Amino acid sequence: MASVVVCAAFAVAGIGVTRNDYAEPIWSEAGWLAVVLVAGAGAWVAIGRWAPGSNEILFGIVALLIGIGWVFVTRTDRWLASEQAVAVVLGFAAFAGTLAAMRRGDEFLRRPGTFGLCAVVFAALGSFGAGTNVAAGAYEMPRQWLNLGPLSVQPYEFAKIAVILAACGLTTTAPRWLSPRIVPHRHAAGASAAAIFAWILLIVQRDLASSVVIFGAAWLPLWLDDSDSNGRVLLTAPRPTRTRALGGVLATYSVGVVVLATVYDPLSAQVRYWLNPWIGVRGTAVVDASFGISAGGISGVGPGLGAPQLLHEPHSDFIYAVVAEELGILGGAALIAAYLLFVGIGAGIAQRARGTHRLLAGSAAFIVGLQALVAIAGVLRILPHTVGALPFVAHGPVALIGNCIAVALILAVSDASGGPTGGRAPRLSGSRRSCA
Repeated sequence: MASVVVCAAFAVAGIGVTRNDYAEPIWSEAGWLAVVLVAGAGAWVAIGRWAPGSNEILFGIVALLIGIGWVFVTRTDRWLASEQAVAVVLGFAAFAGTLAAMRRGDEFLRRPGTFGLCAVVFAALGSFGAGTNVAAGAYEMPRQWLNLGPLSVQPYEFAKIAVILAACGLTTTAPRWLSPRIVPHRHAAGASAAAIFAWILLIVQRDLASSVVIFGAAWLPLWLDDSDSNGRVLLTAPRPTRTRALGGVLATYSVGVVVLATVYDPLSAQVRYWLNPWIGVRGTAVVDASFGISAGGISGVGPGLGAPQLLHEPHSDFIYAVVAEELGILGGAALIAAYLLFVGIGAGIAQRARGTHRLLAGSAAFIVGLQALVAIAGVLRILPHTVGALPFVAHGPVALIGNCIAVALILAVSDASGGPTGGRAPRLSGSRRSCA
């Protein structure tokens, strides 16, 4: 069904582009559409091989979003059709590899320190992006990109996956140096470390989205943790104590973000452009997106008939504005509904799972939904605009690979917990060391 919808969307967009004097024909890119469809079929085969009992609806939503994303990326810039198709192939390859690796997934969760170090390394790589020396109070673009010759990648997308695995692993097996005598409540210690790490990212990379997503990826598993690998309640600290501790860390992190956005010039400039986008050049990007969405109205101007060339980075940062212009408020709402359905299904899978599997599925679904929320809210001026890509839809090979890995983690948990209808979850092999 997803393949039919994607093919129909490409055909309608192709017809619309031929009637648009400001767009280039996209019919010659039909071969890359075939590549995308074949890659999706390969991912479906991988599910049948390594996760036959997983939720089929979740993969259908993801495949539909990826296909629609390829259509709109091609529609905004036909020269990106091949690059986005290759990104889809790599993303589905990473998806299949993760499904295969998660057959022994409990072994990964026994190494929270290793994945924590990987998260730091990936985030640090993204901080090497070239910045612009500007006067105090001026807008400065966030640093998320690492230039590797002709390629630009976002290591932060891998960092969020590493953080999820590290946080989930911390609830199962604490590192030897994290003993109860040194740190009585490792949940609060892990959340505090994540808050400090997220603040550093906010200062160095100057991007709110990456900081919030990284903190959420670490905080949520520690908050949800309340059972051992057999499903029995076994708290390392009393629930009220841990709730107060983690709630305090969340409040402290939020206050720190507000303070940094007030006193740190690159961030305060972003806030000013958010509150009044008419005061400078950078604010006009959001203004143009608002005009495009307004032009779409309820039903949109039609696929291929919009004017994405008037937007800043329409294939990535503002692709939601392109969708809302050409498909209207109804199309934009349908896209939001797809993400809500994704998160809801992921939460249902997490609820049926046990132990660390529950934390893994819930965190992966939440992070994808949070990233979509931040990206869409930035375009709609509900939050300050960031450079976060809309999951599965926006152009970006590393972002697509990272999100496909997150989906594979959810489907692996779904298969292990008995599929869409539930069932008896297999016993996790990871041990839990009490820190009480």
